[in-house]
Amino acid sequence: MKPKVLIVENSWTMRETLRLLLSGEFDCMVAPDGEAGLAHALAEPPDVLLSDVNMEGIDGYELCRRVRAEPSLVHLPVVFVSGYPPRADLDPTQPRPDAYLVKPVKPPHLIAQLHAVLQRTRVDTAKAAGEG
Repeated sequence: MKPKVLIVENSWTMRETLRLLLSGEFDCMVAPDGEAGLAHALAEPPDVLLSDVNMEGIDGYELCRRVRAEPSLVHLPVVFVSGYPPRADLDPTQPRPDAYLVKPVKPPHLIAQLHAVLQRTRVDTAKAAGEG
């Protein structure tokens, strides 16, 4: 069974490009903005959240903060893909994504990063449950 990825991206072209690139290895769900992405994640939790950073309304950082504040989503890995480097002005106590990739990202690198954060999450979950 393929892992489920929720792609939150305000650009239709980028959203569809990501969906097509990832659909060979992931079951892809899409949302056009942070609000819809959060609602979708709550209704049908994915295995990993792939989000743009710069979006109207709830941006990627706020989406990450809200996801990590939800008990049912607290362990959901978050990966940012952005045309901009990470913000340096963030409060260090604020939740951060598990990976931050700057566009353009080569598809094999993106896929590898998604698998890597999923693997880390599985290991961390197993340790928390006392299995490892």
